[in-house]
Amino acid sequence: MRPKVIAHRGASYLAPENTLAAFRLAASLGADGIEFDTLLTADRQLVVHHEYITDLHCSAHKVIPNCTLAELKELDFGSWKGEQWAGEKIPTFAEAVEACSSVETIQVEFKSPLGANSTTDQDAFAELILEEVESSGLADKIVVTSFNHGILSRVKRLSPNQRVGVLTLNSVDSYFAPPPALLQALGLDFGWGLGGENGLPDEEEATRTLLELSQQGLLDDENVNPARWTMDRIWAITSDYPGQNLFELLQSLLSQHNLVSYVSSLDFKPEVLSCQYNTCFRDRDLVQQIQAMGIEAAPWPVDAIYDLKSILDMDPAAIVTNRPERLLEMLDPSYTIPPEAAAMLG
Repeated sequence: MRPKVIAHRGASYLAPENTLAAFRLAASLGADGIEFDTLLTADRQLVVHHEYITDLHCSAHKVIPNCTLAELKELDFGSWKGEQWAGEKIPTFAEAVEACSSVETIQVEFKSPLGANSTTDQDAFAELILEEVESSGLADKIVVTSFNHGILSRVKRLSPNQRVGVLTLNSVDSYFAPPPALLQALGLDFGWGLGGENGLPDEEEATRTLLELSQQGLLDDENVNPARWTMDRIWAITSDYPGQNLFELLQSLLSQHNLVSYVSSLDFKPEVLSCQYNTCFRDRDLVQQIQAMGIEAAPWPVDAIYDLKSILDMDPAAIVTNRPERLLEMLDPSYTIPPEAAAMLG
């Protein structure tokens, strides 16, 4: 049986990530599922975006947890990807789920509340997650995912039947690898995260180039300030491990190096393990070991042809990709982009 094709942040290679346009396009392309990210605003609304900052996807420099939904709705989250996407607004959780309602699976990454403590705030967040999921009417399709496994544990305790997915990294430096949107904004599309044909990641080359640009003074507030982006990554990791000092945080991440052992040690059983795909190359038996435990393996985000072929050989239950159209064609050589999707692309 072929793996489920999960569109990472929607059809994010072709349309602006984490927007309704990207979700509708992914569904029209024939993706089996869609993945997206959510953050909590200042007025406790769940909105769809990956970073805590808006810098990479609109012209404003805002911190999403410090903004209200109304303030964020005034911003354009589509133009960065091209004029045809101008005017795309930040979606709410409810709007995103509705746009994804026709697919089989909706993976929702719930980002840890910025500055949350390890008990009261996270308990309240788990309750909010379940309220939103249940009110959507699509709880049976939704997989609640997070890098904050304490929040997933809380969700499971409150609602044992709710499907959850553990997100994991390949290594701690994965938090700080330059994201594709940053490279695009700087005109540095090396292809490693966006479907390079050789499938060989060039994160090190990209990082070196960013350092050189920084030293030359070419990176400033008009060209994606790397200091803000680095701060965003620090917020992410410290919010996922609230209250931990540096030693404790590194120990937590080190404990995930052996994922079979780590997942077995959790106080809940997830339905899905969504690991960064390079982890599967470090341990080529990982996918089958995890699935022998009754847990779906869903590596993310696999885009390049070589990587897709390698991951397909491991026979995972799902593959999370920015290029659902590419993976669908690899799975079925007769696949062509459906007319509805072609019309969206103009």
